Amino acid sequence: MIVSHRRSHSIPLDIHAWSDHPEINILVDKVWHSLGQQRQVSLTPKGNRKGADPKRLIKVLLVHLYEAFLDNPALWTTVARSSKAYAPTSRYNSLNISFKIVQLIDGLVELGYLELAGESNDKTNVEGSSFTSRIRPSHILKVGFGTCNAELFDIHKHKSKIALILSDFDTDIEGNPIRRRGRGLRQLVEYEDTDETQRMELMLYAYNSLLQKTYIDIASLEKTYIDRETKMGVQRISINQTNKFVRRIFSRGSWTNNGWFYGGFWQQLGQNYRKDIFINDKATIEVDYKGIHPSILSINKGETFNGYDLGAVIVPALTKEQQTKALKLLVLTALNASSKQQAYNAFRSSSDISLVDQDLGKLINGFLELNPHLADELFTDQIVNLMYQDSLIAEYVIKKFAYADMPILSLHDSFIVQYDQILNLKKYMSEACKAVLGKHLNYERDFQDYTGATQFKDIDRKYYDALANNLPKIEKTERYIRTYNKFELWLDRNSQATKPYRMVGGWKGQKVEWS
Repeated sequence: MIVSHRRSHSIPLDIHAWSDHPEINILVDKVWHSLGQQRQVSLTPKGNRKGADPKRLIKVLLVHLYEAFLDNPALWTTVARSSKAYAPTSRYNSLNISFKIVQLIDGLVELGYLELAGESNDKTNVEGSSFTSRIRPSHILKVGFGTCNAELFDIHKHKSKIALILSDFDTDIEGNPIRRRGRGLRQLVEYEDTDETQRMELMLYAYNSLLQKTYIDIASLEKTYIDRETKMGVQRISINQTNKFVRRIFSRGSWTNNGWFYGGFWQQLGQNYRKDIFINDKATIEVDYKGIHPSILSINKGETFNGYDLGAVIVPALTKEQQTKALKLLVLTALNASSKQQAYNAFRSSSDISLVDQDLGKLINGFLELNPHLADELFTDQIVNLMYQDSLIAEYVIKKFAYADMPILSLHDSFIVQYDQILNLKKYMSEACKAVLGKHLNYERDFQDYTGATQFKDIDRKYYDALANNLPKIEKTERYIRTYNKFELWLDRNSQATKPYRMVGGWKGQKVEWS
């Protein structure tokens, strides 16, 4: 069945969606038998050709569609119909999903299991331009989903999914590819495993395993999603326990460029929502470093970063708060640009504050009066190397928490932890800077000063109690309470309740011991 659609209301097909729930397996078998012998044979790889077993294709597709159905029954899935989109031998396609999944989709459309929203040149496109094909469950498949008792908690990324990514492109703040000037197609780089890549991959596996068994939610949110305005329109962010997978992406084909940790719905939220995040039903605190990239550059030069506070307002159209916000973004773009004009254009394309070149020049000059030692560092396109240095800091902190089986959420220059872990967080953030940079970095937001902050050997119960009493009072919604209770029951019923690993070793090396 071919129908019209709204292309903005869709998500890409996840070729690593997985579940071991027995009712999912029953559904896979039903669909497999309904295909008939001819279709079954056509979906089976011939000879020595690389490709997934057809039942694996069915499971990946059904699990993905079931997850989307549970999240939002009206949601579409985008599906690339080019064979070039499927590389069954790639390390980034660990389940060997081949172009035959498109054949499977076509067969399920014919059998009435799926609705199809046309081809790229389909005239049913109500938005007037080409688009990738979209699918969603038909009424028949929705009835089957409605009888399945598997929950969102039972759906996860397959354990073989590669979380360590080497690319030839730069990324935005959320890990989406950015095409660099003068470069062609954006590519993922195939690489050979080394001791170092295996070390990083094991660390990511351990961290994602920890996140999988951790309940992370916005306690004040009544809905299961957040809509946010972007330059491309409204984007819907799912707030659920499947949107937690973290990747580490290196850029420009080098293991010393970028290396940030990307993923998890918390990285797509503004501070107004992040402050209401609860981890395992505990309130949280966020602590971030002060001007991490200019601070790293300053440390490398043996200088001190003096911040972004210019004192007086030098751009009359802005408030002091707006000026500081604009300056932070401008300096970041200046470190990511190879010329002043490129930086100014990049600023205007990513900021909600509109400023002409003259005003941006005033901000840069004011910043350099405050930090003259950084004059030769701006407009040098070195952001990816700075990102690599702060990714080493993040790796240290994440590993320390994962070693202790304590959840932590990473946001590039900040971390979110349960409120009673703030002393440990500060300790490890300080240790990380010392290990990577040789010097401590200041905190942007310290929340509460603690005179005994250097004495981390023992827990100060009185401090924790005082901190808890001074936290903002967040009223939990019925949706949050209901979902958290369901997650707790699910955790008790499943093997995720047992600790599947423990991390051992120092920050420059670790192994995962399996229970």
